Amino acid sequence: MTHPLTDEICEGLANTEDRPFTDIEMDNMRAAADCQLEQVIDWLKNCNMNHSLSYDGEYRSDRYLVINAFREAMRPTTTTQENNND
Repeated sequence: MTHPLTDEICEGLANTEDRPFTDIEMDNMRAAADCQLEQVIDWLKNCNMNHSLSYDGEYRSDRYLVINAFREAMRPTTTTQENNND
């Protein structure tokens, strides 16, 4: 399977104006992306999705709360990081 982070995408994300971007660095970038994908999958598996009745009478996930919880899990705020370091 071809990784979705192509060489062109990796090079576009990297700031390498002063030097070439190496194959090892591209492999490391792809490995980091794969690691984060696994973290996302684990988080989703363990996420308790609360459903509520919307104004039109249909059940829905509260996307705003889920997105914010996900964002906090993937990129903890400084306060959360400080609490976790205690």
